[in-house]
Amino acid sequence: MMRHIIRQKLANARKQSGVAVLEFALVFTVVWAVFWSMTCYVVPLLILQSMHRATAEGAQVAAMTTNDGLRVTQAKSAALAAMNWLPNSWLVSLNADETQAVADANCPDDSGGNPTTCLIEVKLTMNYAANAPLKPIIGLPGIGTIPSLPATLASSSEILLR
Repeated sequence: MMRHIIRQKLANARKQSGVAVLEFALVFTVVWAVFWSMTCYVVPLLILQSMHRATAEGAQVAAMTTNDGLRVTQAKSAALAAMNWLPNSWLVSLNADETQAVADANCPDDSGGNPTTCLIEVKLTMNYAANAPLKPIIGLPGIGTIPSLPATLASSSEILLR
């Protein structure tokens, strides 16, 4: 009687051995997708936060520059210099070409009655899709790639000079 029960339990254990492997594969896939998504989201968020800080620093340098002709150039170079912690392969796609001095309604007129450019707008953009260090590799039907990341990261800061 006892032998019969032991044989039955052993037979049931042999039948269930493949189920554990299947459960592990399914759970591992979900855990890996969550881990990979978190890892892939951290890098662009870190870069974007640094871009916000860099544009703010560029705007501060523009406010401290006394030469009006050099404001935009120095704002660009300060913003790009603040991003030098990135590897050179990532810096290739980072640009500050859209940084500009803008005439604003709050800007005073010059001696000839023309509006001056007293608003400095510092913009950084990065083509993240071209140089992404971590590429989304998981593609699910109906959902798409995990994680779904933007193609371009952008940040801007403005400062009104008086």
